[in-house]
Amino acid sequence: MYLFVYGTLLSNIPSSMSKFLRRRSTLIGKATTAGNLYDLGSYPGFVAGGEATVKGELYRLDPDRQQQTMDMLDAYESVTGEADDQYRRVTIQVLVGGGGTFTAETYAFLGDTAGLPHIPRGDYPAYYQGKTEHERFVNGE
Repeated sequence: MYLFVYGTLLSNIPSSMSKFLRRRSTLIGKATTAGNLYDLGSYPGFVAGGEATVKGELYRLDPDRQQQTMDMLDAYESVTGEADDQYRRVTIQVLVGGGGTFTAETYAFLGDTAGLPHIPRGDYPAYYQGKTEHERFVNGE
């Protein structure tokens, strides 16, 4: 199973869950997908599709721990299957730098994006720097 990450799970974002993901998967490489990123206050929200591009990374989950890893990531993203979830897991197409298209899962934002700040170029690491609320969230404060 492949997982596309675009926010606090990226390898260059120092969250405890990005470290957890790296211990349980193999980084395939930098990747992009069609969509937009929005600032939800202290972390990003991804909306799939459209003409814009979101930058991220593609991981292959360790098969022996895949279910447990996804259960932990679902809990981190508060994906419960309930109607009031902020995210759900979706399947998307991802282009990996150097070539290759993969089918991967990712976490998509379900809320209304009207009035939310757009994250330029779909590049969360560039946006994250200096954003106090984002840094506090990542550091578990």
